[in-house]
Amino acid sequence: MNTNPNLIKKIENGSQVGQRVSFLMDGEICWTSVGLQKWNGKYKVYIDEILESKMNSEEYQREEVINFDLLDNALEFIENNTHVKVFDLIPCKGQRIFNPDFD
Repeated sequence: MNTNPNLIKKIENGSQVGQRVSFLMDGEICWTSVGLQKWNGKYKVYIDEILESKMNSEEYQREEVINFDLLDNALEFIENNTHVKVFDLIPCKGQRIFNPDFD
């Protein structure tokens, strides 16, 4: 997997990176947020997915936090199990995607 060395450095320094995108799920627009942050020696990956029609009621299709010991495993998981590609991850400025204190 080809990753940006500057992105890896930011992750290793504890910065949160992520991306929010939409995609079609069974013909309906679905929004997903994917975040990654090194926190207390682990790499936390946050993923949520919500249909646009369910946003007002906040009924998520998927919402989870997964911990990894190795950054490569976290990046591979994002690449293979989300609608976000690793090369699309960017540092979060201002509002973060998730709070790493909570699981």
